[in-house]
Amino acid sequence: MMPDCVVPTIKLGGDSIMVWGCFSSQGTGDLIKIDGIMKKEDYKKILVQNAVPSGLRLIGDGFIFQQDNYSKHSSKLCRGYLEEKEAQGVSKNMIWPPQSPDLNPIELLWEELDRNVRNCGPSSREEMWNALCESWSNISQDTINKLNARMPRLVKKVIECKRGFFDEKSV
Repeated sequence: MMPDCVVPTIKLGGDSIMVWGCFSSQGTGDLIKIDGIMKKEDYKKILVQNAVPSGLRLIGDGFIFQQDNYSKHSSKLCRGYLEEKEAQGVSKNMIWPPQSPDLNPIELLWEELDRNVRNCGPSSREEMWNALCESWSNISQDTINKLNARMPRLVKKVIECKRGFFDEKSV
């Protein structure tokens, strides 16, 4: 263990980078790194600079915007901005049940992104961010099509089970 013979490494086993991203049937939108603790003002900035522009670029006026009910997302500040965009015909806000991550298609996209980044074996936060960006840009249209095709079957199953538990493999 002589210092001249040891190469320091950074273990990222428990480290993470928080990101915001979106996708539609047309592909992926922006991927944004979130530094520190996100406040409602930070989320509004993401809506203004990334979410709405991504929706317009991917789909166009009147795109339907889905998000979970995380407290920052449902703050009066952010709701007001999204209601303003809806009144302008820019977007429509989908009503989404709280505490329902299994129904949110982006959760599966996050899982795939996580797997891809872990396979890259980043050894620094910069390498991790670069791997995230590369993996995000390489998400295939086939993957997006599968996520979108899954939704009607999944929603139907949730309705049939009256919001009770079911094994998604049965869908």
